[in-house]
Amino acid sequence: MPTAWYDALPHQPDLPPPPVSGVLLLRVFLLVEALALGAAAVVGWRMQRLPPALRHGGPSNWEDAHDLAPRTALWMLAAVTALALGLRLFRLGSDLWLDEISPIVDYGHLPVVQVLGSYLRSNNHLLNTLLIKLAIATFGEHEWSVRLPAVLFGVASVPALYWCARLALSRRASLAAALLFAVSYHHVFFTQNARGYTAYLLFALVSGRLLVDGLREDRPAVWAGYIGAVVLGFASLLHTAFVLAAHALVGLVAVWAVRRRGDHALPLARRLGAVITLAGVASVQLYVVALPEMYVVITNVYARHATGFAPFSIEFAREMARGIAVGFGPGVVIAAVPFMVVAIAGFYMLVRRRWELALVMALPGVLTATFLLARGLTFSPRFFLLWLVLAIVTAVVALETVARRAFRASPAHARAAVTAAILLLAALSAASLRRYYAVPKQPYREAVAAVERLRGPEDMVIVVYTAEQGVRYYGARLAVPLALHYRFVRSVPALDSALAEHANGRVFLLVTFERALRIDLPELHARLADGWVEQTHFAGTVGDGGITIWAERPRASRRAPDVALSVARSCGSTC
Repeated sequence: MPTAWYDALPHQPDLPPPPVSGVLLLRVFLLVEALALGAAAVVGWRMQRLPPALRHGGPSNWEDAHDLAPRTALWMLAAVTALALGLRLFRLGSDLWLDEISPIVDYGHLPVVQVLGSYLRSNNHLLNTLLIKLAIATFGEHEWSVRLPAVLFGVASVPALYWCARLALSRRASLAAALLFAVSYHHVFFTQNARGYTAYLLFALVSGRLLVDGLREDRPAVWAGYIGAVVLGFASLLHTAFVLAAHALVGLVAVWAVRRRGDHALPLARRLGAVITLAGVASVQLYVVALPEMYVVITNVYARHATGFAPFSIEFAREMARGIAVGFGPGVVIAAVPFMVVAIAGFYMLVRRRWELALVMALPGVLTATFLLARGLTFSPRFFLLWLVLAIVTAVVALETVARRAFRASPAHARAAVTAAILLLAALSAASLRRYYAVPKQPYREAVAAVERLRGPEDMVIVVYTAEQGVRYYGARLAVPLALHYRFVRSVPALDSALAEHANGRVFLLVTFERALRIDLPELHARLADGWVEQTHFAGTVGDGGITIWAERPRASRRAPDVALSVARSCGSTC
């Protein structure tokens, strides 16, 4: 196998070299696969469906005597899906934010082979990156076209949730869960986010349902669909590794259940082992060349505090509370304790109804948290996005169970109470979307246009740290004279050099993600506090993603540099 193509792959120059060559890993991987396939051919293996006594049982769907007719439920699901599509297409053309811009800049010009073989940043979500390239080639480079793949996956997640929920809920209750998902602030946010999270959610839901069906039916078509869903999940987001690990644990519990009832459990264990292995091997095949580079990027990037939060910190708790507040309003945070009680009760009820569904939704987050804690890596709420689906399903289960017990004598009244509660929750969630639509994720166009209005012919704009890529991207689109009047700095010496070359006129700064600046570059952050004052702030929906224009502070009112620097050093990452 030639290696020139591998040597030409782009790499991050400021990271340590990978522990092993990706092309060597590919050779070893292909050899192992060849030996395994050769052995299977020699043995002449054929899949034989297990008899019902050796499978994990359970009904295919939850049935209710007073449920909606199947045809009515499908029409209503189509209406809910159409609502989800409309909410996700509205204002789809608002400004891209940093993590949406990076894959376009990093991979937009690369051929597909180099996209598959390289791993420059952790926000390269492979399937989404490839589909963005296809969308741009088809429709041109627009915000809506860049986000189109994420939108399609997000909308498809709504009927996928309905299909999964049917394992433990009636058609009526599954529609309620789909409706709450369709109007969810957080799901709309991630659907209008050109990254791989909605595809990850979709394939996690699909593979979870197919796992349960495979354990019950053991049909080749179901297992093939399961393997395909897992591979697409891995292509969407590497977090699918925790989904696959959770599925293996669920399968082991199912094998134990078969053995406990007195049946022979080894055939099901072999089937599960073969399916999980095939899914894992096919998924690793996607990344085998980039795997060493991925290890270096992930272990270095997520060890930095600025990329996330310490798991037991007040800062992480505040970020979680902020996420809840933007989704339902500040008042809902006050009700967090009773809501947790309801959620725990709902999860217990879900386990009693269909423990497999409860575990395929809950375990990936548990395994993610365990891994991050063991490796000393930072946490971020987006790592636990599958728990959003779990929260919706458990809420519907709890409401349905409470209503049935409260109105034992009148099922019609119970259904009416559940419907009213679901519509109230949906209205609260939908109302929060007004705040979401009001501002973009990061307001680059507005901020650049504003600083251009402020800037005179002799003035200079200094773009600080993480604001660079977005300003370059939108500055070029707005025909801003970046080379002439803009300087991009990521250190105190670079800031001093930019100021030294500018003898006349005013200086403005553009700053975003100030928390990352404060943690990663405390000396540069201290200089901002010493020499500049905030003039205008443009809000964004991404946490700390607003963009601020800073103007020079009058020299007489500046603090002594050594005092500012000592304050920054004593604060560290807790300021």
